[in-house]
Amino acid sequence: MREIYNPDWRYAGMTRTEIEEHVKARCSYLISRKHIIPEISGKKIKFGITEKDIEHLVSDALYRTKGVLFINDISSLPQFFPKAKYIKTEKETKKGKRRVCFHYYEININGRILFLNIREDKTYKMVRLYSITDKIQTTATLK
Repeated sequence: MREIYNPDWRYAGMTRTEIEEHVKARCSYLISRKHIIPEISGKKIKFGITEKDIEHLVSDALYRTKGVLFINDISSLPQFFPKAKYIKTEKETKKGKRRVCFHYYEININGRILFLNIREDKTYKMVRLYSITDKIQTTATLK
């Protein structure tokens, strides 16, 4: 059986905190500016990414989408935003979060299909990349 190449081999033996600090240092471009998914995707959106979001993305790579999203992919995400494809928008279902919704976009990273989950909080006028998953629940699309 052929062994699957793991581009994250350099993080073996590091703690999660060490990995997060290393990734944050490599992601200054990602954190320092707003990013845009263009209208051609189906729904234009402008969003930011914070250091806290980077920590969440590292967690996604280590646990939630292990083997599909690699830690090395995080710093190169901006190159995939222009080709993202809008999937759906869902409202937050937690009590007291009526003005929060999530926008899902599909991206293709070297043949691996992933979904950006962008959180929009209309109360605080914040739009941020919340997480990346390898599957999303299929429900009716809200526009």
